[in-house]
Amino acid sequence: MWGFFDFYSRRGENQIHRWLNSIPLEAKAKINARIATLSGFPIFPEQYFSAYRGWPQLFELRVVCSGVQYRPLGFYGPLRRQFTLLVGGVEKGKVPRSLLEVADENRRIVIADPSRVYPHDFS
Repeated sequence: MWGFFDFYSRRGENQIHRWLNSIPLEAKAKINARIATLSGFPIFPEQYFSAYRGWPQLFELRVVCSGVQYRPLGFYGPLRRQFTLLVGGVEKGKVPRSLLEVADENRRIVIADPSRVYPHDFS
């Protein structure tokens, strides 16, 4: 039902895959499983996914692994039934504003140039 996409840098690097490879393997596996599960839902369940207050175009996936709150951030688009992962981070009380700013800038890039996203890399 939903396609999940990863944001690529100007140099062609998959930013989401790079982040996933920097976190523990168990957390990466849990995030990928959550993405696979969400792709089959017509509407994303609130316990796993939510809008980010103060940033109306950004949404977070909620994944907890070994007590750490992982927060891949993304947006709906660029096309219908697509969700693009823009940046990954960890919430410690709240997601850092700098991470939200990066996510929003990446969102603007994707809107201007949809060729900067490719289907999510589960490897």
